Amino acid sequence: MSQTVDPSRETRRRKWRIALTYSLTTPLAAGTLAVTLLVTGLLWGFAGFPWPLIFLPVGLLIYVLIVVGNLRDEEQIRRVVVDELYPERSADLRKLHGKYATIMQEALDDRKRIERAVRESPEAIQRALSDTLEQVGTITDTIYEIAFKAQSLEDSLGPADVPRQQQEIARLRRSIEVTPDPYLRQQYQATLESKQEMLNNFTQVGNALARWHAQLQRAATTLDNLYSQVLMIRSAEIRNLTEATDVVSQSLREQVDELRRTSQAMDEVFSGRA
Repeated sequence: MSQTVDPSRETRRRKWRIALTYSLTTPLAAGTLAVTLLVTGLLWGFAGFPWPLIFLPVGLLIYVLIVVGNLRDEEQIRRVVVDELYPERSADLRKLHGKYATIMQEALDDRKRIERAVRESPEAIQRALSDTLEQVGTITDTIYEIAFKAQSLEDSLGPADVPRQQQEIARLRRSIEVTPDPYLRQQYQATLESKQEMLNNFTQVGNALARWHAQLQRAATTLDNLYSQVLMIRSAEIRNLTEATDVVSQSLREQVDELRRTSQAMDEVFSGRA
């Protein structure tokens, strides 16, 4: 049997479960069911047969009618489903500062614009973009994860006085050349190698941070572009809805994969494996 799961089918199942659960548990429906069972029990205890068997079906029928009425309230069901499937994701911006806080705020603002645009779209477009919304949330979550890791790494390094380190390296090289004592030359050489390794590490980490920051900016730009694509999909100019949303979804999947690889690479840096 195939292990492949149809995302659209699974989404439809989740929507149906959410709608049914909501309809069964609204205050009016739950209250009606509770009163029906309570009164049936009281009648069974005090009035005896056949009153419980008369009241119970009537109460259950009223309960079923309320549930059906809830399911037919398409606008309310749509709001409940959207809120359940695409809950507001939160990122603690208090833990970020400077350029990382700026990028994260831009990403969150774009996500909210995209979610609002989708929610205000016709049902067919909402269904077509359901997978896209999930990926948008994943992107913003991963942006926050990368931003927090990059900021932590940058803060842990502290200010690197590269010019001073380069001067120290040059001084050690001169000392090695002019010192006649073999022991001193050996000590200078060991210190030189340590300084060179430290400077090389600073350079590599600095380059990595620059690449990660550029990738965060690219991801934020992707979300900004996605908003305009959603607006285009909503317009009458888009004839093939499935093809248009597939292109958007594929682009986002590639962005998600790239961000996840970056996050894994950062984990290797933190662990000392890279």
